[in-house]
Amino acid sequence: MALTDRVDNQQEIEWQFDVDDLGVVESWLRARAEARDLQFHFDEPKEHVDSYYDTPDWRLFRAGYVLRLRQAEGEPAEATLKSFGTRKDGLRRRREINERLNFDGIASDPTSRVIRAPGPVGQRVKAALGKRAAHALRRLFDAHTRRRRIGVYQDGARLAEIALDDVSIAADRRRRPVCFRRVEVEVSPDGASGRAPDAVEAFVAEMRAANHLRPAADSKFELGLRAQQLQPGFALDLGRPEDTDHLDDDPTIGELAYAVLREHFAQFLLHEPGVRLGEDPEAVHRARVATRRLRAALSLFRDYLPPEAQRLRDELRWIARLLGGVRDLDVQLERLATWREEDATLEPCALDSLEALLAHQRDQTRAKLLRGLNSARYERLVAEFTGFLRSGTGVEAGEQCAQPARKEMPGLIRRRYDKVRALGDDIAEDSSPSEYHELRIRCKRLRYALEFAEPLYGKVIRSYLPRLIALQDLLGLHQDAHVAIEQMRRLSLSPQHELPAQTIFALGEIAQRYAQQAEALRAEFPKVYRRIKGKAWEKLQRALA
Repeated sequence: MALTDRVDNQQEIEWQFDVDDLGVVESWLRARAEARDLQFHFDEPKEHVDSYYDTPDWRLFRAGYVLRLRQAEGEPAEATLKSFGTRKDGLRRRREINERLNFDGIASDPTSRVIRAPGPVGQRVKAALGKRAAHALRRLFDAHTRRRRIGVYQDGARLAEIALDDVSIAADRRRRPVCFRRVEVEVSPDGASGRAPDAVEAFVAEMRAANHLRPAADSKFELGLRAQQLQPGFALDLGRPEDTDHLDDDPTIGELAYAVLREHFAQFLLHEPGVRLGEDPEAVHRARVATRRLRAALSLFRDYLPPEAQRLRDELRWIARLLGGVRDLDVQLERLATWREEDATLEPCALDSLEALLAHQRDQTRAKLLRGLNSARYERLVAEFTGFLRSGTGVEAGEQCAQPARKEMPGLIRRRYDKVRALGDDIAEDSSPSEYHELRIRCKRLRYALEFAEPLYGKVIRSYLPRLIALQDLLGLHQDAHVAIEQMRRLSLSPQHELPAQTIFALGEIAQRYAQQAEALRAEFPKVYRRIKGKAWEKLQRALA
């Protein structure tokens, strides 16, 4: 797509093919224009340089994005963030975020201009890189491209753009440059949500068959990494064993505790860039789950860890709350999209005011999360937790931590199961939502204890866990329904937001559906709860013993 036609934030739909001779494809396109059902506009070939960037610890890659800076003589420079997206038989679908920069031509060191850019790319890059953004980016490689753009039109409407690219990517000193020729067909942003993709797909199939085009196996980014022999990775030294997969056959309870903590702290840090970037709600969800598992492990193994471990647990609660605020609003916005799609009785515009309100609240909550991640308090948490895991062996907690894990874990699991039964056996349909919620928390703690012990017992725990997860999921849906009902009530009665009457009516309708859902879940609860007891639990107990 031409630089003048760029859209700030869009879903990119593009086919990529490799070819031996671009001239053959161009000749076919000129002949194809004579059919007159499609019109083609051929631009003059131009050259540009694509420079790809990331941090030394691959923050953007870990967030699922690639940062590209495109420069060409006489044209404004442009920064682009592209998601990895999906790829199948030459067709790629991915998120693309663009921003023009405030200089033309080719600059020798443009990284500072990217970081200072005030638009959608600059803001996201600064968020992903954190406080040290000004010194964090490094250039990975340059791709030099000679491109001819060809616009594809139908009845005056722009359907797509074809790019005929001759690309050269410099390799390291011992190897020749990587050179290839590529045909790309991108659906016009104006037609991506309509019928244009179908018309373009039919044309692409015709062009592919006529010119024997080969689906591109690798993106330009992947080819550039290979040319420079770069391997994205994120390896932290948190001590050994680094996770439960590397435990000895008969570990001590201290070794198991530290392996669990290292595994989930690494997961938390792995997803931090995605949390900062803010484009994928799943990154926030996974980071939040990692904090839950870390806090559960610190509680479960309390007697086998030094006293400072519990102070770290309190700090994890702080960051978990920040993550939870954003995650809760992400879920509510996802629900809103579901209501729009599945409920034909709601007026299309009835939820617009609510969506705008939730989006505004999410922006505020996300800003609070970013302030937390950029704070000295968060830096201390990461540094202290890292030091704690590197130096920890469990011996600081005394001889008890040297006991075999297989001897200690059955008792820890049993105590959590007893707490589930103590509350669950008394739950009835008329029990309060808070009792159902407390049972959900106890089920979650039991689940984590079993998952931590899975490396020791394997199959028998894996066969039991689905029963417990089904119960936890039911209780989670029940809690979500009651939280949603309370939120609908609060929004309806709040004078602060001044929602339109049709929105308040829609909130009442939605709250009623959630109440019906909660009632159905309470009716289903006894059957799901029974499955974690009886023979299934007895079989698990025998295996643990």
